[in-house]
Order: sequence, then structure tokens, then C-alpha cells
Amino acid sequence: MNTLTEAQRARVLALLREGKTLRRIERETGHRRETIAAYGRRARLLDGDVADLDAAREPASACEPHRDAIVDGLAGGASLRAIHLELTERERFRGSYSTLKRYVRTRLAPQATMLLAA
Repeated sequence: MNTLTEAQRARVLALLREGKTLRRIERETGHRRETIAAYGRRARLLDGDVADLDAAREPASACEPHRDAIVDGLAGGASLRAIHLELTERERFRGSYSTLKRYVRTRLAPQATMLLAA
């Protein structure tokens, strides 16, 4: 752990008391988040628990709920434009065509290239 001077420690603890995030304090002071967290725990301003963020997260993509329809459309030889049109008309998909392209390229890339190549 880095050792902070008394003035640096006082500033870090004051920022923690103000409710600033570790990243914000890191940006303002230039000290690593780990160091800031260690001083915060030692001063009992932070607990050692790690928040479970998975339960609070939204689905990663607007396309994820429509994954089966997208895969079926690709397997049937439909173009992405046709799949997007189908999703917006029948599935109430609100994502853009670019969102669908990015989803297929990044999330379905191995499957999509096999389906598109076939």
C-alpha cells in the first residue's frame, strides 16, 4: 500500500466523507483506487464488502430478448435488413439497424459467420 502524507490522507478521507466515488477521488488526487479504498476501510468510511452488480444490470443489449428470432432469421437466409424490419413490426423491437448489426457482429459472430457463409 502506498503511504500518503498526512495532508493527502486528510484530503482523501474528506472526499470519501463527501460521498465521492473512488474513481472520482483517484482522478482528483492521482492516487490509486486501491490505496484510497484501503485508507477508507481503515478509517471505517468504507466496508470491505463488494456490491453485487449483476442483479442490478439491465440486459446487455436491446437485441438479447430477440436472440432466437435473430438466429432463426439468419439460419433461414434472411438479410439483416429483413430481420430488423420483422423485429420492429412484429416483435416491438426499438433498437436501430446499427444496434442489430453490432449485436450480430459481436455477440453472434461465430454463429452468424457460419450461418451467413452457408
